[in-house]
Amino acid sequence: MKKTDKKAFTMVEILVVCGVVALFLAIAITVFSNFRQGYSKSESGAILLQETAMFLARLRSDMNNAVLNPKTIDSGKQFSVEPNQLSFNVYDNHEGKIVPVVYSITGSKEGFDLSRTAGAASPKTLIKNHIASMSWNTEIETFSGPASGTIRISLKLKTTLKTTKGKEKPLTISTHIFPSRLNRQLNK
Repeated sequence: MKKTDKKAFTMVEILVVCGVVALFLAIAITVFSNFRQGYSKSESGAILLQETAMFLARLRSDMNNAVLNPKTIDSGKQFSVEPNQLSFNVYDNHEGKIVPVVYSITGSKEGFDLSRTAGAASPKTLIKNHIASMSWNTEIETFSGPASGTIRISLKLKTTLKTTKGKEKPLTISTHIFPSRLNRQLNK
């Protein structure tokens, strides 16, 4: 009888190759999963930062255009500050008149929304479900000396924002915003 030389894989070789392929697949799936989580986390963080930047820009613009309340000249009553609402008057460049602006916080413990209403327009949501806490109050400074009687009003804002997805640390922002037009009017 003649012996034929057939080359074939043994069962051990096949099992080793299957094990190596399974190991590479497990590593690839883990890397892809971590990439997805990181992308999702960075995306939610980016949305949070974008909403925050838009809110601060809008508030700074409104504060720069804040004007005296026609009902009172008392510097302490130019802003109506409540825990869930901030309101004051601004000069509207488009219409050329003074309109009230109201920033309102609504929501539940899962997350609060911040909306802005100008005049009779419908409210526009600036931050959706990302506010963990927010406080605002006005500060009034009176200077003595050569600039005797000079008054400066500012809005102190402190807010903590959180993402709705992931376990990122909350973002805390603390700032003072000075209404330049209103301060000029008070010191005339």
